[in-house]
Amino acid sequence: MKKFDYDVIIGHSLIQKKLRQAVESDHTVSTYLFCGNAGIGKKTMARAFAASLLCQSPIDGGPCHSCSSCRLLASDNHPDYLVVQIPEDKKTIGVEQVREQVIKEAYIRPFHAGRKVFVIENSEALTLEAQNALLKILEEPPAYAVFLLLSPTPDQLLQTVLSRCLKLQFLPLSDSLCRDFFEKQTAEEGRKALAASFSQGNIGRGLTILNDEEYYQLYQATLAQLAAFPKSRTALVDMQQFFTQNRERIADVIDFMLIFLRDSMRQKISKNPGLICVDHKSAIERFAHANTPGGLVRTTEAVLDFRKRISKNASFSAAGLELLTKMQEEIHG
Repeated sequence: MKKFDYDVIIGHSLIQKKLRQAVESDHTVSTYLFCGNAGIGKKTMARAFAASLLCQSPIDGGPCHSCSSCRLLASDNHPDYLVVQIPEDKKTIGVEQVREQVIKEAYIRPFHAGRKVFVIENSEALTLEAQNALLKILEEPPAYAVFLLLSPTPDQLLQTVLSRCLKLQFLPLSDSLCRDFFEKQTAEEGRKALAASFSQGNIGRGLTILNDEEYYQLYQATLAQLAAFPKSRTALVDMQQFFTQNRERIADVIDFMLIFLRDSMRQKISKNPGLICVDHKSAIERFAHANTPGGLVRTTEAVLDFRKRISKNASFSAAGLELLTKMQEEIHG
């Protein structure tokens, strides 16, 4: 039952309090929108809230963990708890999926609990047609239905959909909360320190670099490529090959590059830079020393432009070569 428990949530106490009070006083609304970056805790909070809404005997607005409804949730067999996700072979949630998994189901009364809860993950992926179909049920929902929309980018939702939601914004956690959390994890100390700094207020983000070995190795490889630029004029060729080899994960590579450049800029202009890449301090110092502040800004802009161009299906190799040539020019002239 842990994944349906408020106790596993780190931070976000005000949101938790608001949701508990809503259940305790029986003053819930029909549609909630949980906003915040991926990994910030939206899904965890939504599961705990859903468990509370479906629980037969809530305690202080939270699930009791012992009633038949809670036991069904714990076994992933609750008929009144429905999760809508992007299909594995698609990038969007289409209108037919909404009609089948939300609208059709919403008009069927609850089988077990007094409510029926729909969790729509990545709701920004709803197509316009799907959003318009969803809007009809949000405007006149059955009394027993509660809809939880989760999104890191709610501005992609129609204003008419947003107007039907109670919006709850998940803000980054404090550095101290993140440090305390990762200090308790079982891992090598340096890796835990990196996870805490890398999280930037987002526990899920830190857990990824702590537990996902492939992601961690890609981070290390990307920073090794960047560290070579101030020392070698042939680094451009090596990194172009690196881009090609990791084309399927280029989004992560770009994220790592931007983090490294952010650290380099802070190293250049601040006495207390507060680095994210705490395991690569010497490489960051060398890279910062080899660049001017203006050069670091221009390089960052070039990385962002690279990401934009490949998202619009520009030539991957040409866009990558242009970026790397720009980086080399800024460092070696």
